[in-house]
Amino acid sequence: MERTPTEEMLRFGAEALLARLEALVQEAEGVRKAEEIECVHRMRVASRRLRSALTLFADCLPPKRQVEWRRQIRRITRALGAARDTDVQVAFLETFAAGLTNPAHRPGIHRLLLRLRQRRQMLQPPVLAALDHLEKSRTLDRMAQTLRRLVARVPGSQSPTASPALLDQAYLATSRRLEEMLAYRPYVSQPERVAELHALRIAAKRLRYTMEVFAPLYDGALKPPLQVVRKVQELLGEIHDCDVWEQFLPRFLEEERQRTEEYFGHTRALRRLLPGLLYLQQERQRAREERYREFVTFWSELEAQGAWSTLEHTLSTGAPALADEGRGAGEGG
Repeated sequence: MERTPTEEMLRFGAEALLARLEALVQEAEGVRKAEEIECVHRMRVASRRLRSALTLFADCLPPKRQVEWRRQIRRITRALGAARDTDVQVAFLETFAAGLTNPAHRPGIHRLLLRLRQRRQMLQPPVLAALDHLEKSRTLDRMAQTLRRLVARVPGSQSPTASPALLDQAYLATSRRLEEMLAYRPYVSQPERVAELHALRIAAKRLRYTMEVFAPLYDGALKPPLQVVRKVQELLGEIHDCDVWEQFLPRFLEEERQRTEEYFGHTRALRRLLPGLLYLQQERQRAREERYREFVTFWSELEAQGAWSTLEHTLSTGAPALADEGRGAGEGG
């Protein structure tokens, strides 16, 4: 926040943070058991949403404590990240392997699947260690106690009030995220700009998380643009997944070559893996081209419809002075 928080902001922020904290806590046991991969995904997303909200409502919280809270939550996000990324690769390969029709492709895919499953097993102890550290630090308990005290201290109703002060804050925070996302516009038409398209995806995700925080103030008006931003993020996520495979497969092949040579004294056994791995690489390249075309088409439609200007107009409702100062972020370019 950029201003001294009002009581409304304190209560709204504390309630938003509590909801995200509770979403994170309820996934911890499932992550420990490692029986359902979506638990890792949900806890990772919950940690990101919580970190985003901690930034939005920083002025509502004790300065020293929030620094420690962010550090602890960032730690769990990172620990879950490697596990989740491997879960995604394993799940994709299981489906991919089930659809293979050429027997020559199976050895390479099965070997890759074996290595990824081994990697996932190795990643579980660091995940458990991060959870143990978080539990021992009592960070989540302290956060919950602080936030509940804030909610109890500030009188308010069950439903948020879209006061001018809160709408001003919503406009400032969300329009800033929108501007950050639109800074990557020039790279939409450049498929080779892998890093910039990934950065666009991250910016879209941050915009979405910010919109989700303030959506209750807009009586459903942010639901359609939230769906739009989510689709942008998902399409870019699929492109990024293909880019990850493109970078990962040559490294994996080199690691297998070294492992094979060390074990057998030669690399002849590697030959049977190549057809499947090359087929996977070609399929991921094809999928990347397809997803990229879909993304560019969707983005062009949004630009033609003036979607970003419409979003900024919706955000500016109730904050006309701030909107006049900041208008222009959503104009075409």
